[in-house]
Amino acid sequence: MSRRYIGRYRSGAAAVEFAMTAPLVFMLLLGALELGHANMVFHAAEAAAFEGARAGIVPGATSAEVTSATQNVLDISRIRDASISISPSNLDSKEETIRVEVNVPYPKNTLMPPFFTKGLTIRRECRLSRELGAYRSGS
Repeated sequence: MSRRYIGRYRSGAAAVEFAMTAPLVFMLLLGALELGHANMVFHAAEAAAFEGARAGIVPGATSAEVTSATQNVLDISRIRDASISISPSNLDSKEETIRVEVNVPYPKNTLMPPFFTKGLTIRRECRLSRELGAYRSGS
């Protein structure tokens, strides 16, 4: 066979190969994008829990200050519909630790409709020891 004869039958081969591999390449690209964004939300929720706990370890701190510090980080990261729980709920108690938990429903915070992360809820918490010096000196 001559070279010109072989080329005539391969004229659509590149289009067929692209059509077969493009969906796989795009799925891998979108999956990497979605999981990378989920990782960003994971770390933002962790940072929000830490900042809230940090605000709550100071003597005289209130639950409103803890919630505000936590929500501030979530707002900066553009995370919506997150729930924040603080333990103990009354920061006037003499418990030695504070726990701040952040729950983020990931499907409400995606860049695109979720495919790999449907139903994912990101839960992060931070526990810190409280500064109880003001409470101990008054005992």
